[in-house]
Amino acid sequence: MPALSRSLSLTLGPAPVLSQSEGKWSVPAVAAHKRNQSSNGSTSGSSGWSPERAADQAPGPGSLYGAVGTPLSANSREFTPGIHSQPTHMTSAAPSSSTATYMALTEPINYRHLLERSVNCNWEYIVDKIVNNNDQQASIFLQQKLKIGSPEQKYSIIEAISQQAYQLMVNRFGNFLVQRCFEHGTPEQIEGIANAIKGNVLSLAMDAFGCHVVQKALDCVGESIKSEMVMELLRRVADTVVHRYACHVWQKLFELRWEGTAPAIMSYVNRELTGMWTQVALGETGSLVVQNIFENCVEEDKRPCIEEVIQNLDVISRGQWGNWVIQHMIEHGAPEDANRALDIIIFNAATYSMDQFASKVIEKLLKCSGPDVVDRYLARICDGRPERPRIPLIDIASDAHGNYLIQYILHNATKNQRDLVAAQIRKHMVSLRGSKWGSKCAWIVERYRNQGAIGSPVGGPPGSTAGVNITSSASQLSNAQVMGPHHHHHHHHAGHHHKERRAQYNLM
Repeated sequence: MPALSRSLSLTLGPAPVLSQSEGKWSVPAVAAHKRNQSSNGSTSGSSGWSPERAADQAPGPGSLYGAVGTPLSANSREFTPGIHSQPTHMTSAAPSSSTATYMALTEPINYRHLLERSVNCNWEYIVDKIVNNNDQQASIFLQQKLKIGSPEQKYSIIEAISQQAYQLMVNRFGNFLVQRCFEHGTPEQIEGIANAIKGNVLSLAMDAFGCHVVQKALDCVGESIKSEMVMELLRRVADTVVHRYACHVWQKLFELRWEGTAPAIMSYVNRELTGMWTQVALGETGSLVVQNIFENCVEEDKRPCIEEVIQNLDVISRGQWGNWVIQHMIEHGAPEDANRALDIIIFNAATYSMDQFASKVIEKLLKCSGPDVVDRYLARICDGRPERPRIPLIDIASDAHGNYLIQYILHNATKNQRDLVAAQIRKHMVSLRGSKWGSKCAWIVERYRNQGAIGSPVGGPPGSTAGVNITSSASQLSNAQVMGPHHHHHHHHAGHHHKERRAQYNLM
């Protein structure tokens, strides 16, 4: 062993010396080792080395690891006392403990070692790293420790978290840790974290990270604390219901199930938002809240909202976000409400069919309604005026937004309805062929006429995809070319599109 030490020291320079003090092994600081070299008149180069000095510095046979040729980090596995097995020749001198071991923390922290079930550490120090340094790894480590740790460890970790609960709630990575506390904490600890939320519900609900903690708390805390949190939010209904982050807390409120008597949430909301539901429905976040009210509130609570939406359906249908509210009403609303909306939409069918956003309402109407509604729609758009032989159907077929509606009818309506549309299109073949959008409808009619019947296409016009379903292709092309990069966000506003809606919640 001494010969090996000399050869390695000759190549790599002298190594730090392992020392023993009070029965625990430690590594002398490299800086102190260099200072000792300097005081002896040596340098870090090979000129200060001699076989005699190396022999004096080489650990003897009773040392922990013998000669070490290269410096090792103080965080190396070999230098972590108490949690790793000692070398065979030292087992009698330093037996390992079978109980939980406290591990002193030094930077950089080796989280993999700390995840061992028997290891404890200074949990407050880890929490400080999240609050002060936005340390993502520290947050992930504590979340994992809460899952696999012992009950005593979980209790200690949550106690450390409770000391800085609010700071963690508004932290990018700390909010996830607080949410895990609701799953692993004792009832007393959960109540303690909930007390940190009380009095701060508004600020947390309007925070990008705190809003997730409030939603989690509403699922986990008791009824009395939940009621207090709700009453805080009801102080500023108009501001929070359309807020980018607080709107998700409102959606959670409408979805809650109460064991006892539920607070009269909607009575407060209706009183605050009377005459403002149209403005709420036209907003990006407010439209989601309105659809959530349609789905989860009882009839008497949501009736004021429904009435105002129907009264202003023309404005809301043309809105970038409001059209999703009308689509939801058509597809999932009560029959009497859907019929009232239907009458307004049919009356404005020609205008809506050529509107960027209202055309989506027409599309939903054609897909969700029966042949009788399609008949009413066709009758309306085929009704020409004496002074203008060109009927609205031809204008719609030539429109960037409306042509997809005509294509949908040519593929999915009844035979009589398809024949009616085809006959009208043939009268205007010249003008339609000269139109970028109208040529698509003209080609479909011409193709099917050559085949002898209108049915599913076997090919496509130049530059189109052959044999595609017009429903999906029309929607995709319309959204890609007209809606632009915002289309995905439009699509997830439909209440029944679960995946798109969840995508919006993870972004927040």
